[in-house]
Amino acid sequence: MFLKLATNFCILFTFTVLSYWPFQDHVRIRVPFPKLHPLMIGLMAGFAGTILMKTSVPVSDDVFVDARTAVIVISGIFGGPGALLVSALIIGVSRFLIDGATVSAFVAGMNVIIASFIIVLFSINKPMTFRNAPYYFYYLTLQTVIVLIFLMGLSWDTIIDTFYFVVFSFISFFTVLVILREMNVHFRKIRQIEALSETDHLTGLNNNRKFQEISAFFSEADKGPFSVIMLDIDHFKKVNDTYGHPIGDEILIELSSRLRREVSSIGGPVSRIGGEEFAMILPGFDKETAKKTAEKIRLSIAERPFVTSTNHSIPVTISVGISSSPQNGKLVKELYNLADKAMYIAKQTGRNKVVHIDDPKEKSKRHRDLQTGAPPMR
Repeated sequence: MFLKLATNFCILFTFTVLSYWPFQDHVRIRVPFPKLHPLMIGLMAGFAGTILMKTSVPVSDDVFVDARTAVIVISGIFGGPGALLVSALIIGVSRFLIDGATVSAFVAGMNVIIASFIIVLFSINKPMTFRNAPYYFYYLTLQTVIVLIFLMGLSWDTIIDTFYFVVFSFISFFTVLVILREMNVHFRKIRQIEALSETDHLTGLNNNRKFQEISAFFSEADKGPFSVIMLDIDHFKKVNDTYGHPIGDEILIELSSRLRREVSSIGGPVSRIGGEEFAMILPGFDKETAKKTAEKIRLSIAERPFVTSTNHSIPVTISVGISSSPQNGKLVKELYNLADKAMYIAKQTGRNKVVHIDDPKEKSKRHRDLQTGAPPMR
């Protein structure tokens, strides 16, 4: 008996692990068709519940000890009301098919379906979570106990048989729930660490490491036309020397916020490469579209001074360099270098301007500077 119960629990645990990693750990695994995830989880839970019933331990003619109630509730945690209802329908129908056309099998199957439907109605307003899932489990177990007593009649044998069912259900559910909570905490911490490793601590933008990762994505395959924008705050050292580094940090934070707002509708990632330098990748943007967007960003920065916590109104301008794919190259790395050169030309030719690496007036300037080895101005 103990070996069969252990087997039953192992089936429940296997379902839990197999449904957690693909559908909950979105960092490493991307299951396609997210709208169908509740259905997928419900089907998996229904299949697992059917196997649990096939390997259940009979303690009487009407009472079978297994973890089917636990698997139904767990499917609700992972997939919501849809998954819970699908799993309950499969398990309810399977109960009837496994034991044949008997009254007890029909009542037991309908009990699972009806109880789960009631839980679904409640969970629509109160979504099932690790915190409140035990209450749904209590209800499902209580209704099942009532049905067992109805089928078998109230007697000491009924109480003992029901006790076995309740104890095993509770042990199975809460053991798995504790493991799930620990897994959830573990993966949440991993996600936080990974987010911190990819985020600039001051501005909240992507850092250089994340920019390199995004660059690799754009360079791996033909993503169509796109442009790379590099920008740098003009005379930022003077701002730090005049107002102090804390005020300089405020300007960086505000500039990052403005950049994020400007490109939010585009979907292009914004990164802080280091110091006062920022980079953007604009998917689907050719040379002319990228120049218009960059000019709009430049004007929005230049026309509205930055107001600091010390009530200083500080005018800020930026110099912007652009390169575009495919005419300037297909790899983000080479486009980044060209955009950086274009930004250097913008600084050398007056600052507070937008320069594309292909601009005719700037090509001769770039050629002269490369010949003379003129150092970049920041």
